Amino acid sequence: MATQVQGYNATTGVNALTAEQAEFYQRTMLERLLPELFFMKYGEKKNIPKNSGAVTSFRRLNSLAVSTTAITEGVTPDGVNLDITKINATVSQYGNWTKISDFIDLVGLDPLLTEASELMGENAGESMDIIVRDIIAAGTNVLYANSKADRVSIAATDKITALDILKARRTLKRNKVKPISLPSGGKGYLAFIHTDVATDLMQTQEWKDQNTYVNTKNREDGVLGKMYGIYFLEADNAPKFAGQGATGADVYGTIIIGKGAYGVPDVEGSSKPEIIVHKAGSAGTADPLNQFNTVAWKSAFTSVRLNELCILRYESGATL
Repeated sequence: MATQVQGYNATTGVNALTAEQAEFYQRTMLERLLPELFFMKYGEKKNIPKNSGAVTSFRRLNSLAVSTTAITEGVTPDGVNLDITKINATVSQYGNWTKISDFIDLVGLDPLLTEASELMGENAGESMDIIVRDIIAAGTNVLYANSKADRVSIAATDKITALDILKARRTLKRNKVKPISLPSGGKGYLAFIHTDVATDLMQTQEWKDQNTYVNTKNREDGVLGKMYGIYFLEADNAPKFAGQGATGADVYGTIIIGKGAYGVPDVEGSSKPEIIVHKAGSAGTADPLNQFNTVAWKSAFTSVRLNELCILRYESGATL
């Protein structure tokens, strides 16, 4: 992760923060950034070489029809054409920044820059998380709670159930979706679940029966528990469709994925946010009185759904 800094240097006459200060600010950003990246963590990473353009493509070889006809001796059967699906993705740049008055120098600049770096790291994490989430949540494979026909029919009482989880599992299995391997060694489908929905799920007897004794290594990945081969990751940024249900009820989207569900391409690691700190005076004539310091983050990346069948959005109500 790169750091760009400017300030005063007595030798060159250029304003610059010291290397030690720059490293400290960057480390502070990381401490608040990493826990926020729920959705980026499980996307398939694809690197775009620098100076190769902003567009990349993923290629999927679709399954062939099964071959059940015996080969006639001495006769070469007809071959088949490969069915290839190409999916393009275009990387975009995102970022945010804030301006700090030089007057803060008089009352302790470093603590404020540190806090601003932390805040920017948090903002980067949440922003990137939501960007990826919204792309995934726009998938076309949907299951509605309690056999409802659509989102507007869902009431707050249409809460998550063990039966619906089994239906979701059945859909993914029928679609031949492969499980995901977790860093802790677990293997299964992964569900990003909102805290409100997780609260209802953990009160069901089926959940209690299957999560009395759990693999503590899974908790290291942030996994709440496991049910019917699906690992549940409690994500505060899981989709919530406020007021879109029956009689204005909030509707929640639990995103369940398998292997190859979505990708996160970036240019030479640029999806890792860069923190940029400029001290007062670094802007030259744009800051003639050396009045302003700035702290910012910047990232270039995107996300793309690779296979609609590998993503299932389960919509339900929740107890508030």
